[in-house]
Amino acid sequence: MDNRQWMYTRRQSKSVVTMEWIEKTNNFLETAWGQAGVSVMWCPCSRYANNKWKIKTVMGQHLFDYGFMPNYTRWTLHGEGHRMRDKVLRQRIEDCDADGGVGDMLHDYHEAHFGEGPQEEEPEATAKAYYEMLEAAQKPLHGQTKVSQLDGIGRLMALKSQFSLSRDVFDSMLTVFGSMLPEHHILPKTMY
Repeated sequence: MDNRQWMYTRRQSKSVVTMEWIEKTNNFLETAWGQAGVSVMWCPCSRYANNKWKIKTVMGQHLFDYGFMPNYTRWTLHGEGHRMRDKVLRQRIEDCDADGGVGDMLHDYHEAHFGEGPQEEEPEATAKAYYEMLEAAQKPLHGQTKVSQLDGIGRLMALKSQFSLSRDVFDSMLTVFGSMLPEHHILPKTMY
């Protein structure tokens, strides 16, 4: 993430906007829409503060008129949510790998399931559940996304935690999201 100070220094005077602001705002819009593949996104202008959906041209006009909302230097709703999380996770995995950790564990799992020779015995129920969760980490929620089941659940659980949602609210939220996803999606219907 580069220095985002330019977002809040758009006006040289009441009627003049800086060229840097115009160029970088256009790059922001192109990047956000290039990654999203949608027709509307949350508008990060100071008037709507990521609370209203807008089309690209309207969002650009709002940013010009009102500027960016305060402290939106990490564009979580406009293409940087995954990249920032991946960077943090990659660092944590590398930290663990210094002592063997995650890399060795995944290697052992892969060897146990895909190595040569037949498996001699069926794993116990808890181990089997664990292996199924590891496989779910790679399964997409539905055929039109790259978001895995585990990642989708993780994002929703983060929201539950962030906003202190009750289990009933969370289950209702899962029901609503599930009704909007394509048929045969694999998002769970309840928290458990």
